[in-house]
Amino acid sequence: MASEYGGSNGDGGVAAEVMQRYGRSAQPESQQVLTVFRAVTDVIRAEGLPLSPTSYFAATMSALEKPETQGSQQVVLAMLTLLSSVLPRLPNTVLRSKFSGSAALVGSLLAAHKGEAATAKAALGCLAAILAAADPAAWLAAVPAFNQMLTFVTDNRPKVRKRAVGGLVEVLAALQRSPALGSASDLIAKVCQRVLPGPAAAAQAAAAASNKQRAAAEEAITTAVSDALHLIGALKAVLPLLAAPAAKSVTELLLKLYGLRQPLLDRHTTEALAALAGGSAAGGTAGAGGVSGLSAAELAELLTVIVESESLWVGSGRDPGLLMALGRLLEAGFSRLAEVDPVATAARLPRALHCLVPQLAAEADGVRYGTSQALRTLILDVLTPRVAAAARKQPKSAGAGALPPLTSIVAAVASTLGARYQESWGMALPVVGALLEKLGELGVADAAAPLLERLGAILAGAVDAADDADAAAAAAGDAAGAVGGGGAAAAAAASAAHAGAAEATMGTAIKALGPELVLQVLPLQIAEGLAGTAEPRTWLLPLLRRHVRHTKLAFWFKELLPLAMTLGGRAAALSAAGGAAAGALALKCRTLELQLWHCLPAFISYATDMPSAYAGANVSTLASAFANRPDLHEPICRALQRACAQVRYVLATDGRGPEQVGYADPAAHGPSSGAASGAAPGGGGDGPEDEDDEELGIGSGGGAAAGAEGAAATVARGGAPPEGYGPAEAEAALAALRAFNKQWLSVLAKRYLDADSQDRAPYSAAIAALSSVTEAGVVGSYFRAALQKLTKLIVDEAADVPPPDPVTEGGLDPAARRNAFTELSAWLTYGLPDAAVDALFKAVKSALVHTEASVQKRGFKVLALLAEARPAWLAAHLGDVLSQLLGPGATNTLSAARRYRLRVIRPVIVALQQPEADVPAEVLAAVASGAGGGGGDEAMAEAEAAAADPAAARRQVVAALVAEIVLCTKESNKKTRAAAYDLLVGLAHVMDEQDPGRVTGSDGEDDGDEMGEGSSGGQGGLFEFFSMVMAGLVATTPHMVSATVMALARLTYEFAPAMQRVAASLLPPVLSLLRGKARETIKAVLGFVKVCSMRLPVELLLPQLGPILEGMLVWAEDSKNKFKLKVRVVVERLARRCGFDAVASAMPASDTRLLAHIRKEAAKRQRRKHGAGSEAGSQAGDDDRRSHRSAVTRSSMARTARASQWGHTAVFSDEEGGSEPAGGAKSVRGAGARSAAAQSRGAGRGGAGGVRLAGGAEPMDLLDSAAARQLVRSAAGVRPAAEASGRADDFSRDPNSGKMVIKEDDDPLGLGRRDRKRRRRGGDDGPASDDSDLDDLRGVADLRYAMKKAGESKSVRFAEARSAGGRSTGARSAGGRSAGGASAGGRSAGGRSAASAGRGGMSAHSGDRFKAKGASGDVKGKAKVEPYAYWSLDRRMLNRRRGKQAAASSKLASIVAGAQAGALKGAKAKRASGSGGGAGKVQRGGKRQRVEE
Repeated sequence: MASEYGGSNGDGGVAAEVMQRYGRSAQPESQQVLTVFRAVTDVIRAEGLPLSPTSYFAATMSALEKPETQGSQQVVLAMLTLLSSVLPRLPNTVLRSKFSGSAALVGSLLAAHKGEAATAKAALGCLAAILAAADPAAWLAAVPAFNQMLTFVTDNRPKVRKRAVGGLVEVLAALQRSPALGSASDLIAKVCQRVLPGPAAAAQAAAAASNKQRAAAEEAITTAVSDALHLIGALKAVLPLLAAPAAKSVTELLLKLYGLRQPLLDRHTTEALAALAGGSAAGGTAGAGGVSGLSAAELAELLTVIVESESLWVGSGRDPGLLMALGRLLEAGFSRLAEVDPVATAARLPRALHCLVPQLAAEADGVRYGTSQALRTLILDVLTPRVAAAARKQPKSAGAGALPPLTSIVAAVASTLGARYQESWGMALPVVGALLEKLGELGVADAAAPLLERLGAILAGAVDAADDADAAAAAAGDAAGAVGGGGAAAAAAASAAHAGAAEATMGTAIKALGPELVLQVLPLQIAEGLAGTAEPRTWLLPLLRRHVRHTKLAFWFKELLPLAMTLGGRAAALSAAGGAAAGALALKCRTLELQLWHCLPAFISYATDMPSAYAGANVSTLASAFANRPDLHEPICRALQRACAQVRYVLATDGRGPEQVGYADPAAHGPSSGAASGAAPGGGGDGPEDEDDEELGIGSGGGAAAGAEGAAATVARGGAPPEGYGPAEAEAALAALRAFNKQWLSVLAKRYLDADSQDRAPYSAAIAALSSVTEAGVVGSYFRAALQKLTKLIVDEAADVPPPDPVTEGGLDPAARRNAFTELSAWLTYGLPDAAVDALFKAVKSALVHTEASVQKRGFKVLALLAEARPAWLAAHLGDVLSQLLGPGATNTLSAARRYRLRVIRPVIVALQQPEADVPAEVLAAVASGAGGGGGDEAMAEAEAAAADPAAARRQVVAALVAEIVLCTKESNKKTRAAAYDLLVGLAHVMDEQDPGRVTGSDGEDDGDEMGEGSSGGQGGLFEFFSMVMAGLVATTPHMVSATVMALARLTYEFAPAMQRVAASLLPPVLSLLRGKARETIKAVLGFVKVCSMRLPVELLLPQLGPILEGMLVWAEDSKNKFKLKVRVVVERLARRCGFDAVASAMPASDTRLLAHIRKEAAKRQRRKHGAGSEAGSQAGDDDRRSHRSAVTRSSMARTARASQWGHTAVFSDEEGGSEPAGGAKSVRGAGARSAAAQSRGAGRGGAGGVRLAGGAEPMDLLDSAAARQLVRSAAGVRPAAEASGRADDFSRDPNSGKMVIKEDDDPLGLGRRDRKRRRRGGDDGPASDDSDLDDLRGVADLRYAMKKAGESKSVRFAEARSAGGRSTGARSAGGRSAGGASAGGRSAGGRSAASAGRGGMSAHSGDRFKAKGASGDVKGKAKVEPYAYWSLDRRMLNRRRGKQAAASSKLASIVAGAQAGALKGAKAKRASGSGGGAGKVQRGGKRQRVEE
């Protein structure tokens, strides 16, 4: 039908709109519209007229005029709906020519069908379109229709009312800038005059009505309020469009509604006024200077009424919606008023802030947040320079004692930091920060003193509370002390909650106002604090160090440097005096001095007075301090480095040449950069784990390396340059720096060589930064001197006879000296051209093949710096660098230097991606020889053949370098492995960015291209990189094959979403390796499959389930290297992601037991999670359906939320913490089974998965005492009885009520029914007491068998506590205290129970009952229990005082001494008699100790 009734382009889109809105609907109304549309279209075609909006309009209006049409409500609705789509497309000239008839017809239809909401809504839309097209000059003809529309503004039907309001907005918008706007506005004002006073009149009438008229009066109030609310809702949209007189009269009517004090009316009235104050009448006839239909004076008067009406702001239980609306009204009104009348704004703004500030203490969070935002808007948008200038002056109308408006504004905001608003400081502090920033921007920083004082009080209180809490915690030696310090801890917590925000706000103040003003208002008072006369503000020093920038450097030299020197002198005097008190005070003074010196880098950052402050006596002072105080070297070096880096950055950004900014950027590729600081300068650490070295800065993302370099450079420069610091300021600062750089380079180089290798980092950064901004001639002299000494060290090392004049600088041995001069030469190259670097490169070549690990590391480090910082130099010397990497000496690289060698490879591979890169033939020959292509002439022939195709030659070299990176993933050095992984991912991203063809491909493409081909075949750089890595799968050694698989696993982890195409080609060759016998390769492949199961999309995993399971399950029964556990972990993950049904269909029939066990364990976990019972069972039974649904509905992209960070150990380690071995725990009596202790030890090495008990799948909470006891028993080879007998847990939770259900265990020891009966009869053959000797044996499996073997009788009698009714009278009660031993205060007398006291002091675990009557030593007696002594833990052992601990452990010492003496005596007796004692003889083995855990 669309082609039959809508193919013409001349209909203005009528047919398209009708078909789009109603063509797909089956509703009768929609079908009626389509029917009418077809009929009208057929009529137009029958008349031979074009299908245009005019034709549709004429045909529709003609049909509506017919009585038979008007008699059907459905047809009228359809016709009006069609007409509402036609009228907006009709030319105004046509509609104006038919205005009278059209308006009358639609109006009559509206009056006839006003009871039908749908028809009335459609008629109102048509009437609005007709009125909007009316001629303003003939507006009188439109008044009846406009009045008719106004009657529907207060209609009770929301949709009809909404459409009427929309029509009013359309009409008023069309009347803007026309004389008719005033007439239309007057009509709306008349409606307001009739409706808005209604609530007040109805209330007065109700007050005067009698009891019989009460119901009618209340109904009248309801109707009046309802109409008023409906009209106010319309005014929210209409009021900004009214003419100024009408807007003013309506505003007066709205303000009168506040007198009723009705929350709902107040809120909607405020929202309407906010719309008037904030909206703009698009070209309306506002008065001169008018804003939104109101003049400036009228708007100011409106705002005055709002802020002066206390009933709106004061009172309990204020409507939150009203308060938020008031905030929006003030925001909008003052923002508009500030544009036209700054003086009126300045006069009224303080009152507005004073009205808003108390709302920060409101109970509703929305009110507090809205108030905070309103205050910020008033400060940032309203407090313009013109308003601030007016606010600084005293108003003429103000009294003699009145404050200037700006002072009142600051006082209002400062009051938000009082105790009244403490809970809202989080909302108030951003407001304070905004005002501080604004005051600094406006140049009225002196007005911020009250804000700074309040901020200082908050920060000082937080510091004091923290100190008090620390002191209380240090003084608390036991639980009572901890409770006593709880108040201070609570206060510290309350203050610390806002300490971070307060520090940030103070940092804003330091940046905006400057440190001079901040320290003027809040002086440090360090000298007074040391004298005890005032509280020092030492907490300001870290804030100054973090936030000061772009200020006067002279302030530091004038104010802070003398204070630091005074503190230093006092510290030296106190140290010389000696004594503990003097030493402590000297340490404080020295610490404060260092903090002041560490502020120097902050003050020198983009200093505004660098040329004048960095000169003469100030520099001499710095040099003197550098020469005499080694502890000040770091801040001075950092200040020099930051100043040079900032100047260089600004000039380089401006495009200055190398004569001013050097030839390389030390901030991005220097000793302080993240990308270049592979090791601490001069640092050692040649072992497999160089802990003194830092991580390489090669990121795991596409631009991660560049991002790391950029972030490090930004930190080194101290942030981006502020506004007002441009090339002119930087050039002046450069001239000031260059005046002293020569002397600084001399001093720094000497200190660098004298310092230990681990302390050279500050000197290195300063030397590199200074060399980049110093004249090349000056730097060249120092570089040549360092290079000469480096050359001499190299020559002397090769000489057979020690030289007569050896170089003694730089270290204690020749290797350390060579390293020092190598790095010093590198730091001096930043200001030298590439020609000078060639000499350093020649000197470094010998270090690359040196047998000393530290020398080789420095060689590769310097080469990496040159390659990274100088791309042009690398392109010119690419052949030489490749010869060093792939030449004959490449095999001499030591393991400790491989990480730095990887840093060289990255820029080399990037350079090889350039088409102009040339590869020498000898490098190709070396690559061919290393690849197994033969040696000598054969390799050279292959190299010449490859050189004929430069692109193929570059790919061959890159493949060789990639193979080396892959091999480094197997390095023993953890950081080298991490660097290799990061480099692989970074290069993959680089190649993908340079050639962004995707690996994905379309479904219609040929999938026959294998990744083993030499080119990407148009697939992109990522495809080519995968091809290079996959080449290692055909290596001849398992070591290389496993390394390749590990590299592919890392790349799969990173690029899983883009592997739709490569997965089918990658998985089969990798999975085929599972058929081999090399366990190293098998381990890597299992890790690769684990990564695939975690990262690959489900739709890629499902087709590969068969090959994955078939290859893995070959090793499902191999427990060596945890292969069995690894297989189970992968199968579990596949089942969770793809569903149990999908895995079961792909799993071989012989291995279905493994999946059944996994399914069973999953059901157990569900039961533990949801509780026992039938409901939990049904939930566990639905596990398959849930997993299937999750596999179907899960997003196709791989999940990254669970483990977003790559972890080599987690993937390829022999330890697995995720699951227990397949098959579950075996019986301790089973033949050939591992012991429970072995299983426990295996679980204890379980990596990151947490400690797990045998047979359990949930992690153990090591803070739980019960879990700790169970772990001890497990380590001792004791298996829980629940595991052996298959019993469930002793407790569970009711799934309905959540209450804990305790299951009484009638047979905790597995003694059988007869023994249970004996226990119920009160017999003493079983461990009835909760405090008996069998307490530690209650969880032992197969205890009955052990008991039978312990003695000759069928039952064994144990020494146990005296019982009554099956329970010990001294049993422990809840909370661990004796039920009968509680004394006054809640503790038992002497720590013993009443039952123990009743026995004359003999405890149930006393060693007295084992004492022999006629001999010395211990006997078993009738209990058949080995003698032991029970030493209860004394809580004084937890006391920090050693005296308390000694007193508590004295009893243990006597027990140990007695045991040793008894053991010695027993051993002598055994040797004398030649035989041991029986069950009833004396045991001379001494006492045995048992310490309660």
